[in-house]
Amino acid sequence: MSAPSLIEIKGLEYAYHSGARVLHDINLSVCKGEFVAIVGQNGSGKSTLARLMAGIDFPSAGQVLAGGINTRDKKLALDLRKTIGIVFQNPENQIVFEKVADDMAFALGNLGLDKDEIAVRIRETAAMMGIENFTDGFELSMGQKQRVAIAGVLAMRPECIIFDEPTAMLDPRGKKDIHSIIVDQHKRGLTVVYVTNVIDEVLSADRIIILSGGSVKYEFEKKDLFRNIDKLKELGLETPFIFESVDKLKSRGIDIELEDYTLDDLTEKIAEKVK
Repeated sequence: MSAPSLIEIKGLEYAYHSGARVLHDINLSVCKGEFVAIVGQNGSGKSTLARLMAGIDFPSAGQVLAGGINTRDKKLALDLRKTIGIVFQNPENQIVFEKVADDMAFALGNLGLDKDEIAVRIRETAAMMGIENFTDGFELSMGQKQRVAIAGVLAMRPECIIFDEPTAMLDPRGKKDIHSIIVDQHKRGLTVVYVTNVIDEVLSADRIIILSGGSVKYEFEKKDLFRNIDKLKELGLETPFIFESVDKLKSRGIDIELEDYTLDDLTEKIAEKVK
């Protein structure tokens, strides 16, 4: 039996005030506990869709339901924040206060929590994220700031977090660290919507949704991604490096099963085959 839907998008349309249409005919759902990657070139509507799913912007037509809450319902805005959180690509847009603890406390205070509960959540989340020794949020590296931004949302304990290109502004080490944190949170039960144009990062997802021209062009389960690489190339998206390696090995008669894998699994399998 499949998990119940946490996010339901029905007949979604979105246009700017100028009339320029950004998204059209979007129908999709995200199940509780799922890790969904939304992929597309710049300008495909990924970030706009993320904002609509989080209830920051509102559809021109159609609806977005999160935990059964219509994102248009301003009376339920607080309940929506308890259901859906969002992390942006630039953490500096999310850090308001100089002190890390103050920044985390701000959002928790808006939830109506008392001081004792706020202190407990800050302490527990900071320990989980390894930021206990971070004090001045403005003096941190970009990777550290992104940890703080994620911690601030995690402390609110939403059922789902939407990550809008969270590694875009980071160096390679920072990208790996933040991606690992997100994968770990998913393993702990968090529903994840991961917006990216870095194809290698989607290998952690259960399902991949590809946007093009403001609509859903393709949708694959992870196990079907390899046999649909031509569709990625058709849309001008990069092919995951690890898939290129597997393809080259197959051309040399070395076959690697891809029905169920993680990036680490594939790396280990390739190492075993070429010993």
